[in-house]
Amino acid sequence: MTDAQIYSFDPAEIDCSGEWLLYSSLFDEGFISSIKTVGQLVPVLFAKDGNKIILVAGRSRVLAAEKLGLKVSGIFVDAEDEVSRAFVHMEENRARVADDALKLHVFRFFHTRIAEKDLSQRVAPLLGMKPKARDLKLWLEWLALPQDFDVVLQCGNFPLAAVSVFSKFSDEDKKAILPYFEKLGWSRSNAVNFLTWLYETSRRDMKSVSALISEHGLSPAKENESPKDGVARLCKAAKMLRFPLFSDLLKTKENIVGEICVGTKWRVESVGNFETGEVVLQTRFKSRDVMQKAIEDLDSIQKSDGWDKLFEIGREK
Repeated sequence: MTDAQIYSFDPAEIDCSGEWLLYSSLFDEGFISSIKTVGQLVPVLFAKDGNKIILVAGRSRVLAAEKLGLKVSGIFVDAEDEVSRAFVHMEENRARVADDALKLHVFRFFHTRIAEKDLSQRVAPLLGMKPKARDLKLWLEWLALPQDFDVVLQCGNFPLAAVSVFSKFSDEDKKAILPYFEKLGWSRSNAVNFLTWLYETSRRDMKSVSALISEHGLSPAKENESPKDGVARLCKAAKMLRFPLFSDLLKTKENIVGEICVGTKWRVESVGNFETGEVVLQTRFKSRDVMQKAIEDLDSIQKSDGWDKLFEIGREK
């Protein structure tokens, strides 16, 4: 039940330290200017805890009033415990868009306080998620992980979609793989592939993932390496571990192409991972002179003996 009467309090009288205040404050100079110009148009929500006045929703309005030396107007709601206060707080912020960092914060708060069924049916809709959404299943998988891993999800480096394969890792391997997501931002496909290839290789070779990355020197980051290049390097290395035959073919192909295109800007790429036998020959130029040089180089490289070897890669195997 809500007490519809409007009360006014000095900001110093209001306890704003509750863990149920899950949404970040929108307190900024624009908000302060609005309060200063037109006043507090929307009352904040309070709850009572003995003689204490507990804030349930409206932290930005309290902070603005404090800065401007104003009193805070609000109404009391019937929310006697932290869970009920959190639900009221979220209802009041329902219109705000929730990113993964906020969803994680909210789910972590409720995870140990309510049943999993209520997470799906009551919390998820307040975050704009359907109770049976696939993403909710991924969130429940993430919540089973130690909170130590939350940092890579909060900073946006770890795509939530990769949690299903990550959950299969042993505790030791999870800790070993964490540094690869602390400084590098991964796309969904790259993260899933990288983790899947490492996991499948560890199962095939009967070695831990931590042993594999140590044995093959897969460093999380290299000096002067861009994040994009770092992710590409690690994905390539993991793929080679998972598919050794492909790795051998790729090395052979790179050696042959190096011989064919030496001294030119032409590049050769195989189509379909050597399955088709086809290749793509390409270069770039930004002037007529560079284009003419590329044409002359093309006439030269087409005479290379390496082409026959290149077209035969993978056919015997």
